[in-house]
Parts: sequence; structure tokens; C-alpha cells
Amino acid sequence: MSKGDRQRSLSVPLRLISDGQLAWSATVPASALLVPESQDSLRIADVEVPLDSDVGVAVVLELISGGLSVAGEVTAAWSGPCARCWLPLDGEVQTTVREVFTAEPREGEQYRLGPEYADLTPMVRDAALLELPIEAIRCPHPEPCPNLPAQLAEARDDSADGGPAELADPRWKALEALRGRMDEPS
Repeated sequence: MSKGDRQRSLSVPLRLISDGQLAWSATVPASALLVPESQDSLRIADVEVPLDSDVGVAVVLELISGGLSVAGEVTAAWSGPCARCWLPLDGEVQTTVREVFTAEPREGEQYRLGPEYADLTPMVRDAALLELPIEAIRCPHPEPCPNLPAQLAEARDDSADGGPAELADPRWKALEALRGRMDEPS
């Protein structure tokens, strides 16, 4: 399969692995990664893989004793709100996978290998979801961001020494005073 082929499934026929190894790549719609009869989306917190986007898979499948080794890369687009101003952002995750498929997988350690097919769907779904950015996504907009609340717009983004951002919130002043006393020599 060529990398540009768009498919509906990530099931690889085992008969294609003729010399013990197969380089395989495909592009599928993200909607193909959904679990049948489940309401789950491809989302972690506020960040999601849009269902109309493409997910790319480029792997090498190798027959091993008792199963199949799969190693390669998975790429997927994501979208979510800026953690500061809530404007929509998007990006791409790219992750390396190295997994084992067996007929009797150990829960959480291996994936199920069918008698005729290796269904890469669960592995690709897990890889994409685990790489989604769930921490604060940095605002790409130049200062001042039009949607940033006034309280945060007045605060500095980074201190001169690369430390955490200073907030213009008076509740932090007491903590700063304590921190100053802790730094004084006894």
C-alpha cells in the first residue's frame, strides 16, 4: 500500500507477510478509529482528533515467536482551544509505536492478533490519544491577545529568568512574601 492511499480499515491480512516482514502504510479517516457501538470520541479533555481528519500509519510488521511485532509511526491532527484565550487551535501529533500482537494478549501489554488479520485500529487509537496535548496549549496570538481577560493581559508572560508567569492576582502576594523570607539567610 502506498502512503497516500486512503482506506477505511487498518486490518492487515497476515498472508501479505510473505518473507516474515512487511512494510505497510495507510491513511484512514479518524472516524475509522471509533469503537463500534460506543459513544466515545477521540478526545482527551478539550483536545480532540477531528473525525473528518486523516490519521497516517507507517509501520513494519514482523512475525515473531508467538505473534507479530509492529513498529513505526502514527500521525494525527488535533484541535482544541487555547488555554489562555479559548480561540481554536490545531496541530499534529506524531508518535512512535512498538507493540506486540498475540492470539492471547495480556491485558494492557499486548494487542489481539486474529487468525487471518492484524487489526491495528486499537493500537493506532491508543497511540494518537496518548500523544494529544492535555496541558495548557500556548497561545499563538501576539500580545495582547484580543480574547485574553484583562487580568491576564496585564500579567507578564514569562519572568526574565525563565521562571513561571507572574499573575496580577493579589492573593499570591502573601505567598511571595513568605518565599522572600525563606530565601533570607538566618
